[in-house]
Amino acid sequence: MAMDDEQLADLHRFLAEYHRRLAKDAVLDVVQQYHSDLAQRLADEAALIPRRTAIAQRLRDGEQRIRDDEE
Repeated sequence: MAMDDEQLADLHRFLAEYHRRLAKDAVLDVVQQYHSDLAQRLADEAALIPRRTAIAQRLRDGEQRIRDDEE
């Protein structure tokens, strides 16, 4: 089963929140920093998913127009 963009973004947001909780509960600074950094990367990725999908669609559309023009 393929995930749509919103489901994928939701998964990234869920994982980001999970890692924020792990960072909050971590005893060692290095573990806290690891989970904080990972949470931020996941949150950033969640925000970029719709934009990347739109860019990929425009590229596919452009490639299709090129192929159509060549026929």
